[in-house]
Amino acid sequence: MNKSEEIDIFALTDCHQEARKLGCLLSGIMCRAPQNGRNTLVCDGGDLFKGIYDRRLCVEEYLLLRQKLPEAEIILALGNNDFGFDSKDIEFLQQTADCFNRADIHFLCANLKNTATGECPEWVKPYILLDIGGKKIMVTAFCINYIRLQKYNLRLDNIAETFVSMFNTVREINPDALIILNHALRDSSENLWNLAVQNNLRVDLIIGGHEHSPVEPNPEQKTYYPSAFSRNMLHFKMSFAKAEPVAERVETVSSRTEPLNPLFEPMIASYEEAGGLNVPVAPSILDLPRSYSDFCSIGTFTADQMRLAAKADLALLSTGYLTHSLRYEKDKILTVYNLERVFSAPTPVQTVLLSPQILKEIFNNAVRNRYIQRYGNTRFLQCSQNLKLTCGKNADGFGEVKQITVNNAPLFDTDGNPLHPEDEYLCAIDPFIGAGEIGYDMLRPLAKETLMKNNRLVRIKDLIYAAVKEAEHKYPAGTVYPTARLTDL
Repeated sequence: MNKSEEIDIFALTDCHQEARKLGCLLSGIMCRAPQNGRNTLVCDGGDLFKGIYDRRLCVEEYLLLRQKLPEAEIILALGNNDFGFDSKDIEFLQQTADCFNRADIHFLCANLKNTATGECPEWVKPYILLDIGGKKIMVTAFCINYIRLQKYNLRLDNIAETFVSMFNTVREINPDALIILNHALRDSSENLWNLAVQNNLRVDLIIGGHEHSPVEPNPEQKTYYPSAFSRNMLHFKMSFAKAEPVAERVETVSSRTEPLNPLFEPMIASYEEAGGLNVPVAPSILDLPRSYSDFCSIGTFTADQMRLAAKADLALLSTGYLTHSLRYEKDKILTVYNLERVFSAPTPVQTVLLSPQILKEIFNNAVRNRYIQRYGNTRFLQCSQNLKLTCGKNADGFGEVKQITVNNAPLFDTDGNPLHPEDEYLCAIDPFIGAGEIGYDMLRPLAKETLMKNNRLVRIKDLIYAAVKEAEHKYPAGTVYPTARLTDL
């Protein structure tokens, strides 16, 4: 590579099976990359899966990109949602990895380990060393580590500790450029940068994932987060003309304005037709914004439908299920696609009896990171609007519940003791927290009942559909749905 030559780097993340938008971004790469993908690196920050379209479409799109750009290097980080929810999802991920490997497309995740060997499983690599234009480009990836994979003989180790353990390897390789794909919150990427600086290790580009809300770039730390759900991708030119490589962001490519390559259109259009994604559902009536770390209208709206369906005292829902707002738009007719974007998982409603003390443990977990995470709180729960929380910091700076109020009745005295410890509350929940994920271990051993109606599972997204259809008969257009309440002391 001559000094005047550069590497084209395209960064995208968190597709979540938005196959049409992904196709538009990959079409944009095809238009911009040099012939055959020479000196081109494609970096996907993870969470290719979990969403609306058939996940196989996203796999096929990357395989088509490989055919069109045979010389390009294509790297995907593993995201937490790529593992799915059961053994069939893990099997699909491994099959995809095998398929990609045969096509010279690489899955990376340095902190994913086989519990028996302590090493990365065979179907994923901790890092890859690429020869691009005569330059040694080292790419590694990490995934946020709050999901339980032990039942599949896998585990996700601490990101920072894994990175530190790789320092000697990086120094031995001495790459011309080191690129990190970090599928984790912004604080994690900042920590990786600081660890590298403290240990005199040069990092040339950090591409983030997992953040669903916009994250401002940090050029000083060479850290950039493309928008989730394939809304856009970032195009960099990495130059080696100076003593150290320089990755300059030259363009942000929007999937809204990028034309879809005709190669992708038939399979995407066929799925949209078969799945009825463009079928009208109801007029837009309610304004249902979404917030990841606070009670929000779409969260309380959903929890209220769960509570009503289960005839429960209250309802709790993992905030991660809700992937989009459903904002009011005058004269808009909502389609299946609009509602599937909000909640696509076929998740049923479960019920469980909870004492006041267990409720406090649940909400202590939900607000634990409220005051220490600037960029998201994955433990947070959405709740029915008859619930009010009061919380503050404990001596260690973690969030702690001071009072829980249900139907305007407080559950605890001023010393934090249950006023009626023998009471039990029927609670509608989702099976993810019910299984004890993301710190909800207190729920795992409790007896639960899966809600059925007419011998069919009652699914959360079906409740959303029904409530959206009823909204025009119950609310004035543009109504902002009320939320559960949280007071920070």
